[in-house]
Amino acid sequence: MVQNESESWTSDDTIRILIASDIHLGYLENDAERGEDSFIAFEEVLSLAVQYDVDLVLLGGDLFDQAKPSPSCMFKCTQIIRKYCFGDKPVSVELLSDQLQNFSRVVNYEDPNLNISYPILSIHGNHDDPVGQGSISSLDILSMTGLVNYFGKWSDYTHVRVSPVLLQKGETKLSLYGLSHLKDQRLSRLFGEKKVEMDLLEDNNDWFNILVLHQNRADRGHGNYIPENVLPNFLDLVIWGHEHDSQVFAMKGIKRENEGFCVIQPGSTVATSLAAGEALPKHCALLQLHKKDFIVTPLPLKTVRPFIFKTIVLSEENLGGKTVKESERVQEFLKEKVEAAIEEANKLRSGNPKQPRLPLVRLSVFYEHDSQDFNRIRFGQNFNGIVANPNDILIMKKEKKIRERKENEKCEEVDMRGAAVEATDVETLLRAYYSALPAERRLAVLSVRSITEAVRDYTLKRDDGVFRRVLEGHRRHCVESLLDSTAETVEEVHERLRICKEVLDATEEAQLKGLIEQAATKRAVTVDESEESEGEVVVERVLEGRGRGRARGRSPRGARGRARGRARAPSPERRTPRRQAAVKSNEWLQKLSAERVSRRRHDSSEIELSD
Repeated sequence: MVQNESESWTSDDTIRILIASDIHLGYLENDAERGEDSFIAFEEVLSLAVQYDVDLVLLGGDLFDQAKPSPSCMFKCTQIIRKYCFGDKPVSVELLSDQLQNFSRVVNYEDPNLNISYPILSIHGNHDDPVGQGSISSLDILSMTGLVNYFGKWSDYTHVRVSPVLLQKGETKLSLYGLSHLKDQRLSRLFGEKKVEMDLLEDNNDWFNILVLHQNRADRGHGNYIPENVLPNFLDLVIWGHEHDSQVFAMKGIKRENEGFCVIQPGSTVATSLAAGEALPKHCALLQLHKKDFIVTPLPLKTVRPFIFKTIVLSEENLGGKTVKESERVQEFLKEKVEAAIEEANKLRSGNPKQPRLPLVRLSVFYEHDSQDFNRIRFGQNFNGIVANPNDILIMKKEKKIRERKENEKCEEVDMRGAAVEATDVETLLRAYYSALPAERRLAVLSVRSITEAVRDYTLKRDDGVFRRVLEGHRRHCVESLLDSTAETVEEVHERLRICKEVLDATEEAQLKGLIEQAATKRAVTVDESEESEGEVVVERVLEGRGRGRARGRSPRGARGRARGRARAPSPERRTPRRQAAVKSNEWLQKLSAERVSRRRHDSSEIELSD
């Protein structure tokens, strides 16, 4: 980053923006002690906007904690916004883009019926997203009343096209892209399919580009977060809502041509969970723009309730003598820890008269023996009127389970390394890999052989769809087998799936792969009956049985009957929910079965089908 001096910037060319996110108005509003926390913090945010005389306030989603806030919550929100954002001070920022496209109405500070001094621009988050008839959000109500400028709302969830809000002040031009919350799995898939487009301006080099979004930033599993590398490179700054731990750092400079964008993660203004990330200091941010230069200044919030989070492992602590009961020793030890945490919280007090008096304290305790556990609610009663959360000060976890999990992970890692060294080909490597896994994580439906074929096709042919076809083929085969059985309990279903897997393993590789791909692509299967393997016969019987009605005359449990007679299918009233769902999801298989039966009637007179 190239350093710049803000003293040389003129106020006529500088856009000043106050940034906050995850306000969660109305969180625990019925709690006698913590009910006002979210409103106190929101009031401080807007007071900072007045104090620093910003041009606008930008919110990153979750203004409300509920999609349908209570009347009391809406009243307090309206009251705070009118107190700080209405006035006669002119707004110097000019809006250049189509207002109806960006906001669905005229921006509030250009409405002749309103006097707005500090306009608020906001996207919605996952807590205040549109719901109900007409997909109305609480932000829609605030927008129509002229309190908030709501942008980034979507109606087409199959293809997202983002048009920027274009703002200008003097020689500084800002293009603001808003991406309100979508389910992370959906948005991740849309990014992968190149169905998220952001309109790029022709003279983009003259504009400072900001994206505001409200999604998972931390890796929470494949497809359950948004990696930063999927966002376009032309962005200069990303304001990331939804994550509650505040990561606002002082930044100053201008983006170079080959540099990536910077990220501001404001975090929440109120602790909505007693987690370690919520115990970090809370901030909002002051962003100053001058042409392509920017300065970010963290602004600590001084009215946030103090919160101390500690992790304690009892096996690593000295609990004193053994003359008293172990649970009593543990309780006395933890009381001392809570009292120390309260003293630490008192040192964090800002001196602001609006800051709540009682702190939040959470101890995450790992205990070794059941004799160390005790009644947490009764323990918390010792701190009534001293902490704000007496009923959930402690969260107790058994240390043994965590230690065993770590040891198992180490053993698995060693086994994987050994298997990789001894393997001579892909199939041997995969067999060794799955054999080394614990029993509950081994393959229950798929066969190693089919996975080997899929890996080979993907490696040699670059066939991206091979894994999907293999999984789909196995799924349909298992569903058909379950429909043709009387399995009701979980154990019976698992046993049936195990039998399916054994049948699939016994089938020749080329024939098995052909059956799976043909079933997955809904094509007719032409098989030489003289060369059919046992696995193919099973699949043929399942498909034909669906066309004629379920076969009857089975042998006792564990053996497959050969009866071909017509039988009455169970009535819908007698079907279990599992069977009803499976039948509904495989309607196309019935059509395929009918076509196959019709073709067999025409081609061969030796096959007898009942009416």
